[in-house]
Amino acid sequence: MFSMIAFTLRIVVCVSSFALAAGCGNGGSSGTADSASVDNGLIEIPMADGVRVYGSPHQGGLDASAPLIHLFHQGGSNGAGEYGSLIGWLNENGFRAIAWDARAGGDTFGGENRTQATVTDQPSDYCDAYGDVEAAIKRGETIAGDAPVIVWGSSYSGALVFQAAAKNPDLIDAIIAFSPASGGPLADCRAIQYINGVTAPALVLRPASEMERESAQNQRAILEAAGVRVEVFEHGVHGSSMLVDDRTGHDMSEARDIVIDWLKEQTEEN
Repeated sequence: MFSMIAFTLRIVVCVSSFALAAGCGNGGSSGTADSASVDNGLIEIPMADGVRVYGSPHQGGLDASAPLIHLFHQGGSNGAGEYGSLIGWLNENGFRAIAWDARAGGDTFGGENRTQATVTDQPSDYCDAYGDVEAAIKRGETIAGDAPVIVWGSSYSGALVFQAAAKNPDLIDAIIAFSPASGGPLADCRAIQYINGVTAPALVLRPASEMERESAQNQRAILEAAGVRVEVFEHGVHGSSMLVDDRTGHDMSEARDIVIDWLKEQTEEN
């Protein structure tokens, strides 16, 4: 059954399970986004530059008091492809989730990046996706309600979540980043550029293979000095895929347990 609320100039239709949490509100518009709608479980945010940012909410039968995680993918990927095998696990552990598509995405891991399909000015720079991330988090205010909010990034979005936390401390209770990128394409939006402004607890995870790089070693030293917890996994792979057994070829239950325990620790304190 659907809940419908009429607004001036537009009608928003929400799936009932998320309508209760979101209130079908206008929410989240800043200088980057005009308005947002939720239609049949799909969130759509029109951006000022004409791009439309899409997110898929996954309530998992949980009520509006359950913590909400914003899931952002790595470069060339999309929310459904990267997180399809992890969303059920998050729901089972008491976390609602929204899997977002941001620009600089594609079809890695399957699925379609609905946001990238609306980008007409190619190519998209990784740092350009920050506006998508921030607009998504602000739109999520009405969905999260009073529940804790975690922002989860992977690779390039793993760097962008630090910027989001520094600029929006009142909207974010914790951040988690998998293989936060630090190379040349992220020169203007690296995690270490924003770490001094981050007040939310943060967890960073990397595969051991990436720690051979000097840039990753330097990043780790700076983040740990700022109080960020950093975990390294011998059999991990790049990005959030290090939690998926089929993508690593190994049992990654230890990594998943660390992530869930940390998430619960942060959200139970709020």
